[in-house]
Amino acid sequence: PGSDTKQWYQRRVRAGLVAAYNLSLNPAAHVSLYESSSRFGGWIQTRHAPNGAHFELGPHTLRCAGNGGRVLELVDELALNSQVVSVGKEHPAARYRYLGLGGKLVKLPYSIRSVFSHERRSAFLKAGVTDLTAKGRNAPNDESVHMFFTRRFGREIADLVSDPMCRGIMAGDCRTIGVSAMFPPLVKGECEHRSIIKSMLHNSINKKEICTNEFALRAKLEGWRMFNFQHGMEQLPRALLNILRDKQNVDIYDNSPVDHITVRNPGVSVTVKGGRPRHCDHVVSAIPSFALARALRDEEIGDRLAEIQFVDVALVSVEFRDINFDIEAFGCLLPSYENPAVLGIIFDSVILPGSDTKQYNSRRFSVMMGGEWFAKYFGDSNSCDHDLIRTMALDTIKQYLGIGDTPSQCHVDILQNCIPHYTVGHRNKVSHLYRLIKEENLRLSLIGNSYNGAGVPDCIANAIDHTEPLHVIMNERYYGYNPALEEDSAPRGDLFQS
Repeated sequence: PGSDTKQWYQRRVRAGLVAAYNLSLNPAAHVSLYESSSRFGGWIQTRHAPNGAHFELGPHTLRCAGNGGRVLELVDELALNSQVVSVGKEHPAARYRYLGLGGKLVKLPYSIRSVFSHERRSAFLKAGVTDLTAKGRNAPNDESVHMFFTRRFGREIADLVSDPMCRGIMAGDCRTIGVSAMFPPLVKGECEHRSIIKSMLHNSINKKEICTNEFALRAKLEGWRMFNFQHGMEQLPRALLNILRDKQNVDIYDNSPVDHITVRNPGVSVTVKGGRPRHCDHVVSAIPSFALARALRDEEIGDRLAEIQFVDVALVSVEFRDINFDIEAFGCLLPSYENPAVLGIIFDSVILPGSDTKQYNSRRFSVMMGGEWFAKYFGDSNSCDHDLIRTMALDTIKQYLGIGDTPSQCHVDILQNCIPHYTVGHRNKVSHLYRLIKEENLRLSLIGNSYNGAGVPDCIANAIDHTEPLHVIMNERYYGYNPALEEDSAPRGDLFQS
């Protein structure tokens, strides 16, 4: 593009597609979307087996709570409503979760009544008393998740709950992950109510969510807890990509790894490997922080970006034919003191039975392994032994689920640098990055899972939030005012160049 063409540069991952889509809604924008590989969607990927079964290689479901409502609005906007497969609040996958303890499954409490009949009821009841009587903090002070849970609920619950929870969500160690980045509502609840239990009660009583979208309202009224799509999670990024391909103000480049990025005026540009610099107005980066640090090279911000660490995960997708398995739950998590190498098992057929093959009776499972413990037990992710990982996964299924049959399908995938490690002080690092960008007037926006939430709903919400200010800039630059505030705005099709 010539130097007079105004472009908004964006790259990769699920958040990248959302940001490109949001920017493309403004006719004043010309968006260039770059993807280093031939496939868009980042870690959202669905494997379709020859027998018709679906295996998720990334996120298995999307939650409806929190930023999930904004995802539902996007789903509605993309006309994917009819493709949604929802999981309601009474579904076993929404109610029940297990821990692997002492070589067997132990169900976690799922209601107040279930606490009193639980085999660890004394620990849970003691934790409640400890939280209600412990001193709160007036201002947040970051600490590890394990330290926070120990202080609020006692050591036993910290080991029993926070350890496997952090392994299941972030594939990391609760002793190094910061609570302010991992569980900001808990930190806020302690500061405002001096108790996590009191905070939860207050929020449940005074919960005020305004749904402006009919589809999101339907999900709320019907009690949805999570959802997927009829043909797998990858339907979402594919729908976004199809819409972007039809837009005249969007250029899409696949197999185009970015080699260098400059975000300081007047030479804001993007250089694809083997190509020439392409000038633009602004860079919206959805690539992992370490990749952006390399692309920025000598930029001061690169050193800060490189501080954010990531972990590798081994995913073993398993299908068994004609077996007896009657445990209905989302899955089970294994604490680090139980089996450090194995993070947990997702019961795929319970969550999404429609993704099973129709050719025969089957049960599908996903075994998550490695994470922060990957190198210790499996070595280098580039040369690890897939047979070892497969054997360990099947042994774990046999030990905890009692299934020793030969699987009808078994796939091993190594997901390199897939989950960011939000260590203690992570939020301060991110705040410093934002402050540096503002002070240096860098033409850069940071989205993706490296900064403010690793889940898909958080990434989508952040992508929208960080691109909204760009609409204001574009409107002021091209129109001299904000047409969104005008009831009768002039035609805008000739105000951008393609």
